[in-house]
Parts: sequence; C-alpha cells; structure tokens
Amino acid sequence: MGRIIVYCAESDRLTRLDVEADTLDEATLKTGHGVYTVLRVYPGRRVLRLGHHFQRMRKSAALLEQPYPVADEWLRVMMRRALDASGLELCRIRLTVPFSAPDTALIALEPFAAPPAEMYERGVKVGLVNARREQPLAKNSQFIERRREIEATHADGCYEYLLCNGEGRILEGTSSNFYAVLEGTLRTSPEGVLHGIARGILLDVAADVLPVRLEPIRRDDLPRITEAMLTSASRGIVPIVQIEAAPVGGGVPGPIYRQLRAHYEAVVERELEPL
Repeated sequence: MGRIIVYCAESDRLTRLDVEADTLDEATLKTGHGVYTVLRVYPGRRVLRLGHHFQRMRKSAALLEQPYPVADEWLRVMMRRALDASGLELCRIRLTVPFSAPDTALIALEPFAAPPAEMYERGVKVGLVNARREQPLAKNSQFIERRREIEATHADGCYEYLLCNGEGRILEGTSSNFYAVLEGTLRTSPEGVLHGIARGILLDVAADVLPVRLEPIRRDDLPRITEAMLTSASRGIVPIVQIEAAPVGGGVPGPIYRQLRAHYEAVVERELEPL
C-alpha cells in the first residue's frame, strides 16, 4: 500500500477509498480534481488559520463558477473523523471538494516528515520557467498536472520552479509564493499569484523587519537582489540561495530571512488552534 490514506466524506458517512498513492498529488490524480487546500496538523492536533483555508476554497469555487454547498463546520468535523480513523498524529491533509460531486469531500492524509534542517540553514536552488496559472487566485487541483509536467521536463536538480510571465515578471513558485529583497525592500507580486496562507502571515510580519513593496521582481533584477525566499503552509519560509546558475546573496541565507522566519514562527505558534 502507498503512504497516503484517502477518505470520502458524504453526508454523515466517512468511507476509506481503495487508493494506492505515495504522494498527495498522486492521490488527487487518482480520485478527481476540485477546489482544494493543503494544511499541516501540528502536535496536539492543532492547525493554522483553518478559517482562511475554508474561505479560500469558497472563493476558488466562485471564481471557477463551481457549486460549493458544503459548510465549514462539516468539513472540520469530517477532517477530525478522518484523522481519528487514520491513526495519524502529525500529518498533512489535502482537502478537496471535487468538481464532480461538490456536496462531498475528499480527505487525503500524508504522514508528516519535517523538511531537513539543512534546507533552512543552507537554502535551496530554484529554476525559472515561462508559465503562469490561468486562474491564479483559484486553488484548482488541475494545476497539479501542469506542475508535474514542468518538473518532468526540467530535471536539473532544482527544489522549486518560479513562474515567469511573458513580460519577464517573476510571479510565484509552482507550489509556493516568492519574495526577493532588492535595495533593502521586500518585493513580491500582488497580482497573478495564489494568495497563500503563509504569504498572508509573512506580509503581516514583514513590515516590522523592512519596507514591503507589492511589485514583482523581473528577470533583469536578479543580479541585484540580495536575498530571496519562498513560502508555503507546510514548509513555512525557505531561503533561496541560487536562481538558475546565479547565486543569491553570496549563496547563503541572509539576515533578513532569519528575522522574517523568527517572526513567522512566533505567529504560527501563537495562532495554532485545535482542529
């Protein structure tokens, strides 16, 4: 059997599906697309900004003109039941309201393995691709197929790929939001990107560390940036030390990243709530 456990929630029933998958993406491709979110379950069965996750799913369905009849509290209850049934304590949950059956929910659980500490200490290398989401504000699982295509055709050891539009603006990562420090200011695109949960937290705390400018970095700016980083709900803030062949900030994580990460983690610990 694969690592992923998948349940279908329908009315008051929770049914385990016979799905063999080693990743959340693989499980989604086998069970069907929809609006979705991914969240981490922390020790004590706590989660971060669950209401924000639900709000984004509702907004995604509206943008895609898809029905979304499910209630937040029902989704919360069914996720708790799935967690109980799985026997897992620390995990990632991908919650999907499928396009084909919007009055149900697919709950896929993956045992959580913390990213290696050296990733946060040494940073990662990312690549650039000319691509963008068709509906960037909608969390649509169909983008998984495009992401897998990008990863399959760019086997160059990059941790993540940044989406760059036809005008040379760097928007976001295939599974993350992107930021860079240019001339002492934190820059990130305000448009053409998914507004991630971690992005919201980072922008909340960044003003205490440095000026923030909601404007994307361009390809031409890359030689002048001093730091870069990405965020996602599961990984938090990850420093970028190389983009394509060019090192960033001497190839080591910088002081602004470290300050932002400390502020970010303090917010996470303060805002964790029981599932």
